[in-house]
Amino acid sequence: MTNIDNTPIENTTSANNILPQFVDQLRHLYGIIVQNTYVKDTAKHLNRIIQDANNQTMILIVGKERVGKTTLVNGLLGREILLVDDQHPTSVNTFIRYGEQEEIKAYFLDGVVAVFDLSKLELLTTGDTFASQILREHLDYLEVYLKNDLLKSVTIIDSVSLEAGGGEMAYFSEALMNRVDEIFWVLRAGSMAMDAELLLIETLKNKGVEPLCVINGIDDEEHATAFMDSEQQRIGHLMSDFIGISAINALVAKQTDSHELWQKSQYDQLIAHIHRVAENSDKKTYAILIRFLQWLERFRFELTVIPQRDPFQSAVENIEKYAGDTQYEYSRYQRDLAIVKEYEQEYEQVANTFKQVQTLYQLLQTIAQHDYLHDSKVEEFTEIAVHYQQMLREYRNMHSEYLREYERLDAQHKKIHGKGLMKAFFGQHTQNEFFKERVQKLNEQQEVCVAQYAKVQQAEVSMLQAIRDTQPFLIDLVKVRMSRIEQKVQKLNQQRAKDKRQLKRYAEKLNEFSCLIEAQGYIKEHLQPFLMNEQMPLKSKDIAMLEETVQAILAIDLSNNGLLARSQMNNKMESIAIPFEVQEKYPLQMLDLREEDVKSNDIPEIPKKLVVQYED
Repeated sequence: MTNIDNTPIENTTSANNILPQFVDQLRHLYGIIVQNTYVKDTAKHLNRIIQDANNQTMILIVGKERVGKTTLVNGLLGREILLVDDQHPTSVNTFIRYGEQEEIKAYFLDGVVAVFDLSKLELLTTGDTFASQILREHLDYLEVYLKNDLLKSVTIIDSVSLEAGGGEMAYFSEALMNRVDEIFWVLRAGSMAMDAELLLIETLKNKGVEPLCVINGIDDEEHATAFMDSEQQRIGHLMSDFIGISAINALVAKQTDSHELWQKSQYDQLIAHIHRVAENSDKKTYAILIRFLQWLERFRFELTVIPQRDPFQSAVENIEKYAGDTQYEYSRYQRDLAIVKEYEQEYEQVANTFKQVQTLYQLLQTIAQHDYLHDSKVEEFTEIAVHYQQMLREYRNMHSEYLREYERLDAQHKKIHGKGLMKAFFGQHTQNEFFKERVQKLNEQQEVCVAQYAKVQQAEVSMLQAIRDTQPFLIDLVKVRMSRIEQKVQKLNQQRAKDKRQLKRYAEKLNEFSCLIEAQGYIKEHLQPFLMNEQMPLKSKDIAMLEETVQAILAIDLSNNGLLARSQMNNKMESIAIPFEVQEKYPLQMLDLREEDVKSNDIPEIPKKLVVQYED
């Protein structure tokens, strides 16, 4: 991604060991400055550096609309997790991370975090309902947690499309680009990078960042190889490398387990590159150090402007922006109402899980349709029930085959003897040997039916016992699901109450700048000596930048800013908990299948064995 790949870093072992120690230093600094609300954004950026240093490698997928960024990610995941919609392209940056519990965390602009099921991904990204629009207006970003081995070493970011117009430089979040360890710049085969993209890529190049160019759709473009060669000649100096892939082939290959299609997708090259990036710890250590030096310059600027501001007016403006604006708070309240409404709908659906279940078939269908009913004990019951149904089907088929054969032979016998097969005694006829042979075969079929009927009875006993044991367990699974939904609402209301308390703290700490003075001392006494250590993998120009920035920070005098009078806040924030009265409104529909509900009541009787007598 960057020219760091080509820059030798000495003391590799030290560089690898230094990162945890450096993160500890940054945590301490963050704990100091986070107390001051005036540098909140700067503290947020420092915390992001800390998180990124601890997190897995992050790979950012960038490109204009309809180049297949989302499909590319789905191909890596082997599942159609992220929604692909030409009418509603990806509208929020989505971090795909590893998680044992598959779910979505929605991070809103005001700091609220709401947890959703994967089924709500459309609501949060491409849905066009009123609730979707309200939620997306307040969204900062999403985190999607999936149980996928690839995500154990990397986090993949499916980004919003590049914005550009009139030949100007394409716009994309610089802060997000600075956070990641690698950038995949996606083009579609046959569609060259536009001028606006090139201006942005050139800007990255000037910062030492070289994306990997991923050309998607090589399966759709017959001249894909020629196109890739052309783009390499045109923009190869801006990219670290080029890889051609077919996201569609990769996704279909994973879904169909097609090795041939997977090879055609060329995803092995892409995944190998991802692993190389994830394993390059030296590069990450140096990148984190450089990001901190850039952060120090930002912090210096923040400290410089603080003495020039009226602390009281700035604090009041901040508080009024957060809670004094009635329209802003009303909008937040509507957002929270929309979240709770979605929870209520989910609760209703879960409460009615077994409402329409009256037969064994309906129960099996219901289990298959709801992930929260999937459990090893339930799977064991499902196997027993399906086995019973299979035994029953086989018996019906055998019985039907026997009846068809019997009716055909009985008709022939009537035609010759004037009597059916079940009459007691028949006269002589040249065809009697034929009938005897056919009756013997019918009796063999009858014995097969008897044996299969015994299997049905045995499977039925097992199924009835299993359903008696499983029904209470299924009800418990539904209760657990309903309880989790209630906990989500409780957590949302707790967050609202927390916001209320936080607002009061803003007023109490309005003029507390002492923490920033403490931060100056910590940088001088601890961070600077740590970074100036000769074992640090910094170049001479980096060290010169560090010394200059630290001296500028220490030169800023904040000691005369003292504490001013605490503000009296006009707190209009809606603090009432959002009600979630669903237990009486949506009572749990119980599951109480009886024996006659699940047993087949029309099992054909076992046919009798034929005994046919003829005159000698």
